[in-house]
Amino acid sequence: MAKLLVKAREFGDESVIDVAQRTGISRSTLHRLAAGTKQPSLATLWTLRDAYGVRLDTLVYDDPRTMRSTPVRLARAATAHLEATTIHPLHDPGADH
Repeated sequence: MAKLLVKAREFGDESVIDVAQRTGISRSTLHRLAAGTKQPSLATLWTLRDAYGVRLDTLVYDDPRTMRSTPVRLARAATAHLEATTIHPLHDPGADH
């Protein structure tokens, strides 16, 4: 989470409120993630990655608290699988074509 906080500041997000507004993640969840009392869900990781352009492996491996509670091989395998997965955008019927 440390690198994420640096990246958030680069985007002008100085507070948890700023990060919550940009990402839609609740302030309480962000506080718990920063404190290390909550592990991020996959959806939260994707949201943070998309909002700040941070690699998933940076979000997973940068925080020593995450390393302690997450088996490294499992986390690496999940990250590799996600990086290789193609995500197709949902069709927005209201969008101009």
